[in-house]
Amino acid sequence: MESKAFYAHSLENKPCQEWHLLEDHLRATASLASQFADEFGSGQWAYLAGLWHDLGRYSIKKRR
Repeated sequence: MESKAFYAHSLENKPCQEWHLLEDHLRATASLASQFADEFGSGQWAYLAGLWHDLGRYSIKKRR
């Protein structure tokens, strides 16, 4: 079975090797959200929210 890459952000007129991978984007956002929310004791919740915030971009349907 072929492995597919999923992207959070693509750059017009740039090769897909320069696009932002979805997993990298979700983990980076989760980490940043956790750092901000640690100040009021909600770092773990913010991390989870960061992981899930763009999950709708993950789709096995053929994209146009």
